[in-house]
Amino acid sequence: MRARPRLPSSTPGRLVALALLVVLTLVPVFTLSVLIADRSEATAAELKDRRIPGVLALDQAAAALTEADRATATSLVSGAFSLTGPGQDYQDAVKRANQFLTLAADLHRGDSAARARLTGVNALMVEYTIMVGLAQTGGDGPLSLANVFYASDLRRSIVTNLYEQRREDLADIRAARSTWWVGTYVAVPFGATAFVALLLVLFAHAYLRRRFRRRTSPPLLLATAALAALIAWTVLHAQSTHDRLAEGAGRRVVEQSALWQARTAVHEVVGTAALDIASGGVRRATDVKAGLTLRDLVDPLPSAAEIDVLRGGADPRFGGLIATALAEDRSWALREAGARALTAVTALRTAAEGVRAQAPPGGTRDGGPGTELLTGRDSDRMSGAADDAQTALTDALIVVRRAGDAALAEAADDGGLTLGGPVTCVAVLVLTLAGLLIRRFEYGRLR
Repeated sequence: MRARPRLPSSTPGRLVALALLVVLTLVPVFTLSVLIADRSEATAAELKDRRIPGVLALDQAAAALTEADRATATSLVSGAFSLTGPGQDYQDAVKRANQFLTLAADLHRGDSAARARLTGVNALMVEYTIMVGLAQTGGDGPLSLANVFYASDLRRSIVTNLYEQRREDLADIRAARSTWWVGTYVAVPFGATAFVALLLVLFAHAYLRRRFRRRTSPPLLLATAALAALIAWTVLHAQSTHDRLAEGAGRRVVEQSALWQARTAVHEVVGTAALDIASGGVRRATDVKAGLTLRDLVDPLPSAAEIDVLRGGADPRFGGLIATALAEDRSWALREAGARALTAVTALRTAAEGVRAQAPPGGTRDGGPGTELLTGRDSDRMSGAADDAQTALTDALIVVRRAGDAALAEAADDGGLTLGGPVTCVAVLVLTLAGLLIRRFEYGRLR
C-alpha cells in the first residue's frame, strides 16, 4: 500500500508555516528597530559635535573680527592710534577670531570646498592685520585713515565669505536632520512590517483557539502585547527624535546664529560711526558689500512700553535679528535678556544720533567733538551701550545654547531602544514559536 503524502494544509504544516512567516516578518522589524535607534543617535551626535559648532564658529569669528575692527576705528578717532595702535581690545579680538577660524577649518575638514574658502579667509586675515599695522605707521595723517578704511573693507569681505559658508552649512544641517532615518516617515515601513507580524500572531492565536479548542494561548498573547509595545515605543521614539532635532538643530541654531550676528551688528554700528567721525563722513569708494546696521538689529525700534510687553511674552512687533531670536521662545530668561538688549540698542541709537550731530564736517582723529560720546563707556554713550547690548546678547546666547544642547541630548538618547528593540523582537519570536510548536508537539506529528 502506497504511503499517503503529507499535505501542506495539514495542521502541523500550518503551524510550521505560521512560525516561518512570523520569523520572516520579524527580521525587518528587528533590523529597522536597530537602525532607527542607531542612526538617530549617530545623526544627533554628528550635528551636536561637528556641524552645529562648525556653523557657530563662523559666526563667532565674524563677531570677533568685527569687534577688532571696532577697536581699531575707535582708537583712530580718539587720537591714541598713532601712539598705542588699536590697543589690547584689538589684539584680544584678533586672537579670538583666529581661534574660531582654526576651529571652523577643523570642523569642516571633510568639506573640500569649505576648506578652500576658509583658506582664502585666513589669507585675508593676514592681510587685514598687516594693513592695520601699516595704518599705525601713518600716524594721524590721511595714509593712516586710508589704510584703516582698506582694512575695514577687508574685514567686510571676510565676514561676507564666512556668512556665505554659514548659509551652505545651515542648508546641510537642514538636510542632515531630514534624512530618512531621523524623519517621522521612517516609522511607516517599520510600523507596516510590525503590524503584519502582529496580525500573523493574532491569526495564529485565533487558529489555535479554533483548531485545539483552547480559550487562550498565553505565549501568543504575551507576544502580541510585546509586539504592540515595540511598535508604540519605536514610533514614539522616531517622532520624539524628529521633534528634538527640529528644535536643537533647527530653531535653536537659527536663534544662536541670529544672536551672534546681532553682536556683530553692534560692533559694526560703533565702528562705522567712528570711521565716519574720523573721515568727516566720506563715503567709501569700494564695491565691498555694506555691513550690518541698526536696522538689521531691530526694525523698527520698539518703545519702552513695547519692550516691557515683549518681556512678558508677547510676540515681537518688529523685525531684525533680535526678533528672530525671540519670535518662537517665550522663556523668561531669554525674553529678559532680549529686553535688556533692546534697551541698550535704544541707547546706542540715541548716542549715535548725538555723535552725528556733534561730529565736525572735516572729521577728527584727535579726540575732537563727538569722540567722547562715541568712546565713553557709560550706558548713554555708544561704546557703553554697545557693551551693555553685548552683555545682554551673551546672556541670551547662554539660554539658547543650553536649550539647544538639551534638545540634541534628548535626540541622541535612544530611550533604551538599541537594546530593548532586539530583546523585544527575540522575546516575540520565542513566545510565538513556543505557542505554535507546543501545539505541534501536542498534535503528535513532527515534520
